[in-house]
Amino acid sequence: MRNEPTPKTRRLVARRDHQQCVVCGRHLEGIRASIHHRKMRSHASPEEKHTAANLICVCGSGTTGCHGEIHSHPAWAYDMGYLVRMGAHPTEVPVKTFREGWIRLNDDGSYQEVVHAEN
Repeated sequence: MRNEPTPKTRRLVARRDHQQCVVCGRHLEGIRASIHHRKMRSHASPEEKHTAANLICVCGSGTTGCHGEIHSHPAWAYDMGYLVRMGAHPTEVPVKTFREGWIRLNDDGSYQEVVHAEN
């Protein structure tokens, strides 16, 4: 079993997220950035762990930038869809993005806009 997303999945996620941090909108070329697992690796099934729906582009590392903010403020991150709870599937949990607003991510790298209470 792979311990990281495939290069193809990384490309799908980068293209879907416009190579920008989904949280703040910062362009990620040439800066410290990472692909964040919305459903933690330890909580995700092998089938969902490295799917495009479970991954988002964010600035920083697990302790810096928006990636660090996600891990430092889990209640907020769950509310925004940057984290997905154990019982949920990443395709079912909308995520608030800087660029598109609330969207639902698909495993093929596409997404649909969704109506959300905060819109």
